[in-house]
Amino acid sequence: MALTSPALTLSIEALFGNIKPALDIIRLLGPTDFSAEAPGVDIKPGTTIKVPLSTVSAAGVFNEESNNYLTGGNTEWATLTAQHYLQGFDLKGTNIDEGVNAARVKQLFSRRCGTGISMACVAAIKTALDATTVSTAVTLPATATLAQYDALASAKDWYNGRDSVLCLSSTEYSKLKGVFHAAHLSAAPQAMAEELGFKAVLLIPGLSARAVIVPYGSLGFQARVPTLIADYKEAGVETDPDSGLSVGIVVASEQGKNKLVVNGDIWFGCAAVSASADATKTKGIIKVGTDAQS
Repeated sequence: MALTSPALTLSIEALFGNIKPALDIIRLLGPTDFSAEAPGVDIKPGTTIKVPLSTVSAAGVFNEESNNYLTGGNTEWATLTAQHYLQGFDLKGTNIDEGVNAARVKQLFSRRCGTGISMACVAAIKTALDATTVSTAVTLPATATLAQYDALASAKDWYNGRDSVLCLSSTEYSKLKGVFHAAHLSAAPQAMAEELGFKAVLLIPGLSARAVIVPYGSLGFQARVPTLIADYKEAGVETDPDSGLSVGIVVASEQGKNKLVVNGDIWFGCAAVSASADATKTKGIIKVGTDAQS
């Protein structure tokens, strides 16, 4: 089934425009698996799913001899649970293009749905980073200097700072900007990343750790469009040509209330690999701790 309403068809470009901020973060952090369908998995509304994510190294002790995370004959990939998100709004009237203002549909649906999905994706990233094991291998003083921040990109010789992202809490991000201002350096995100030797410096609102180093490949993302099983008035799958992300769009009727409900329908999740306590045996995400001497 394809979308036929001109109001919804015209909303697609704006919809993905509102999702773009989250997609920009995702591209920096790790590999993606945005296939429209999950082979062999029946995805239905109202459920959660687990699907292998081959782009994330399997959990377990790193094998130095084979240079491989897959040890002890275990060949299973890491898995994630993708959460179900429905984002949209109610429309008064019985016809999307005649019963309501089509321009308003384009504006409100694309913004509410796109922004809602974007916020859900960023929240999933924060949750994945918070769930990683606390590492004691890399620390900063409570109040760090520019040189001490600079040392993070090369704290361990197994990761390349230029392929890694430094994720900061709101408090730590403000501290870092203050250090750059005090040194009369630009505190623009890309300028700070260039100075510190990282691919990017990201503010992750609500992050529990003060700082997290994310080497590329230690965090992976997956999104799926659920199987359409209901008798919707209108439904379709739209795909962003740049990222490959697909979003299902469904129009359901609430006849008793004379409403149409328009939703963007998507599953999204993250899988993460945590570094070991000394950040040498299992190579992955490193939470930066606070120096006990500070």
